[in-house]
Amino acid sequence: MTRISKFKVKGELLEKLGVLVFEIVGNSSDKSEFDLILTDLLSPTERIMIAKRIAIVYLILKNIDYRQISETLKVSQATISKFRLLMERSEGLIPAFQRILAKDKIVSILENIFAGLFSPGRYGVNWKNAWRYQKYLEQKKLTGL
Repeated sequence: MTRISKFKVKGELLEKLGVLVFEIVGNSSDKSEFDLILTDLLSPTERIMIAKRIAIVYLILKNIDYRQISETLKVSQATISKFRLLMERSEGLIPAFQRILAKDKIVSILENIFAGLFSPGRYGVNWKNAWRYQKYLEQKKLTGL
C-alpha cells in the first residue's frame, strides 16, 4: 500500500493536477516516449502493480476462470474478486477495454481461420509447426494472454 500525506489537497488543485498528469502521460506521441515517462514517474513495483491490475480487469472481461488468472498473474483470488466488484461501478475503464476486446475478437477469428487452413494432417503443412501453433491457440484460450 502506498503512503500518502494525511493533509488533504484541495479539490480544485487536485483537478489541475489531474489535467497536468493527462498532459504529460496521455499526450505522449509514441510507445517509447510513454515507457520513458512511466519509468521516470513510477518505481518498478508500481509499474508491475498497475500492469497486473489492468491484466486482471482484461482477463475478467474475457471470462477467464479466477484460478487461472490467479496462477498466471500470481495474485490472490480475493484481489480478483475485489476488481470484479470495482468493475461494476467503473465508468471509464470498461468502455476502453470493450474497444480492445472487439479488436481482440477479430484477431481471434483470423487466428482460428489460419489454424484451420494450416492444421496438422494437411498436405504441404509442417506438422511440427502446426501442432505448436494449435497448442499456442489452446493456451491462449485458457489463459487469455
